[in-house]
Amino acid sequence: MTTIRGDLEMPTGPARSVPGTRIADGSFVGPGVLDVWQRELDARGLRATGSDSHHDYIASLVDRLALVGVSDIRQEVLPLRRWTPQRVRLALHQEDGAVEVPVVSPVAYSGCTAPQGVTASLSAEPVTGRIGVADVPLPALQAQVFDDLDWGGPEDIRHVADYDPATPYERVWLSQDVMREQLSRFAQAGAAGLVLVVDLPAEALHEGYLLYDGVHRGLPAVFVSREQGEHLRAAAARGQVATLVLEAHVEDVETSNVLGLIPGASDELVVLHSHTDGTNGLEDNGPEAILAMAQYLARVPRQELPRGVLILLTTGHFATHTAWGLEDFLDRHRDDLVPKIAAALCLEHLGALPWALDRQEGVPASEYEFGCVFASPHQAVIDTVRRGLDRAGVTESRVLRPFVPDTTGRSPDGTTWPGDGSAFWHNAGLPSANFITGPGYLLNAEPVIDLIDVAAMRRQAIAFTETVIDLCAAPWADLHARREAQQ
Repeated sequence: MTTIRGDLEMPTGPARSVPGTRIADGSFVGPGVLDVWQRELDARGLRATGSDSHHDYIASLVDRLALVGVSDIRQEVLPLRRWTPQRVRLALHQEDGAVEVPVVSPVAYSGCTAPQGVTASLSAEPVTGRIGVADVPLPALQAQVFDDLDWGGPEDIRHVADYDPATPYERVWLSQDVMREQLSRFAQAGAAGLVLVVDLPAEALHEGYLLYDGVHRGLPAVFVSREQGEHLRAAAARGQVATLVLEAHVEDVETSNVLGLIPGASDELVVLHSHTDGTNGLEDNGPEAILAMAQYLARVPRQELPRGVLILLTTGHFATHTAWGLEDFLDRHRDDLVPKIAAALCLEHLGALPWALDRQEGVPASEYEFGCVFASPHQAVIDTVRRGLDRAGVTESRVLRPFVPDTTGRSPDGTTWPGDGSAFWHNAGLPSANFITGPGYLLNAEPVIDLIDVAAMRRQAIAFTETVIDLCAAPWADLHARREAQQ
C-alpha cells in the first residue's frame, strides 16, 4: 500500500490484466479513499462551467491523475462566453405593497435585467412587454419504454426482483425541450421576462440548475415551483403587475478539457471519459470513479495491456446543448488520436440511490436508482458493457440503442443518446458506450452525499475497469463491426 495523504492509502504493485476475469478486491482502491473523494466533491457544490469552483476542481483532478500514475497529462483550452447570476427577485404588486415570490433558481444564460428589474403585467400567453408565466410539465414515462429500447430481448436484461414495467419514470431533466420551447415562444414575442413553473414541489427543486444548454437568449427568466405557479397563474389571469430582477455578469473566460495517458503495448486506444462540470456530488462523480480505475490500470505492466487507455475529462456539459467539450476533442484530434480509438466508455452518476420524491405510492422501491448503458450499434461493445453491468450488480443490465434524433448531421444513422458520451457515436461513429443514471435530485445544487452509495460506486468502478480490460483485448475488427441500428 502507498499513502497519498495521512489518512488515505492505495494499493501498490503490479495489477493483472486478464480479459474475462474478476479483479481482486484488495488490488483496487479501497472504499475509504473513494468515500473521501466523494465527500470532497459533494462539498464543492455547483461547478458551473468556467466558474472558479470548476477551475479548482479541474486543478484537483490534474493533481490526482498524476498521483495515481497517469502520464502525459495536459489541458486543452476552450473559450467560453460565461453568464453568472448576481441577484434574483420576483415580486407581485398588490394594493398594500409588493409580495415576494420564492424563486427556485434563475434560468441559466437566459438573460439579465438592470438592477431595478423589469416591471410589467403577467401574462399566460406570449405578449410584447409583459412577463410571461408558462408551465413545464414532467413527461409521463414508464420503465417499459427503456426495456423496449434495449439492444437485446427481455431475456438479456437482468431486472431487480421487484421490477414492474409500469413503474413511472418522471424526471425534470426530461422536460428541458419543453423549457426551450417556452423560452423561444416568449422571446420571439418580445416578452419582458418569463417565469417557468415546474410541476414539482419546492422541496424537489432546491436551487435546481434545470436548463444547462448555455444559450444566451436575451430573455430574463426564472423557475418557480408548483405551489408558486398556482398563485402566479391566477395573478396572470387578473393581469396583475410583477417585478422580475435578474442581474447577471457576462464575460469571456477560458475552460479546459483534461487528457492523460496510460500507455499500452500498442498505440491503439480505449477512451475512459466523463465530464468535470456539474451541480453536486453525483453530477458528476464519473471523474472520481475514473481516478480509482486509473490507479489500477496504471499498475498493469505496459506489455500486458494490449491498448493504451486515454483518460478524457471534458468541460462544457453545463454550458451547451451538445457535448461541447467532447465535440471539441473529437474535432481537434480527428486526424491524430481519433483514428487510434478502438472504443470509448463514458461514465456518469455512479452509486446513485433512489429518492423518496421520485417514488409514487404503491410502487415497489428498488435498492438503487434506475440506470442503464447507451451503446452504439457494435455488438462487441454491447455484449462487453452488459457483462460489466451484470458484474457490478447495482443497476439493471439494460443496454439501450441510440434513439434521439441527431441535429449535427454527422451521426452514421441519424441518432444519438442523452448522455455526455454520445458524441463518440454521433460525431465520430466510434464504438462507444455511456453508463448513466438520472435521479430527480441530479440537477439540484445541494449536498447529496446521503443519496450516494460509495460501496456500490466502487463495485461499478471495479466492474467497468474489467470492461476496459476486455475492450483493450478485443480485436479491432470485432469492436468496429456494426449491426443494424434498429431491431
